[in-house]
Amino acid sequence: MTRKSFSVRIFCQDGHADGVKIIAKSKWSGRGLVIPRASLAEEVGRAELNAPGVYVLFGPSVAGNLPTIYVGASDPVCRDLEQNCSQKVFWRWAIVFASKDNSLNQKHIEYLGSRLVQLAQEAKRSNLNNLKNPQFPELQETERAELESFLDHILSICPLFGLSAFENSQTTT
Repeated sequence: MTRKSFSVRIFCQDGHADGVKIIAKSKWSGRGLVIPRASLAEEVGRAELNAPGVYVLFGPSVAGNLPTIYVGASDPVCRDLEQNCSQKVFWRWAIVFASKDNSLNQKHIEYLGSRLVQLAQEAKRSNLNNLKNPQFPELQETERAELESFLDHILSICPLFGLSAFENSQTTT
């Protein structure tokens, strides 16, 4: 796949690189948020977290060199994030992806979450904490095409924050 150049704006909300980051990418209807675990309680009121979205929890591995990740999809995202804050102890950061224009629905986020799990399983570059195999909802062909485009944007942003769990050897060359 030929990569195209793009620009990314990263707003460091807390005034330092280790705090909450808001990501806007050129030619994308989505928005990304990178949230340290310690900041989650302060961020749950954000519009992006009170909408449908997908998220990746990531942190160091308890065994080995690979990071541990968990992929989730929820409407609203904050519901799952708050629950996983207490149930999953490995994660240090969450990356959340939502739509700026409220164009994602439950089936869309289920599809995106399933695709991310599938890609992580194929890449084998992380310890995947998800227990269930991906379940793909029925979608029209046009919806799948639009969601694959949205997913491409997500995949181009993740490595900027040290998350390469979805990249296989073919996508990293």
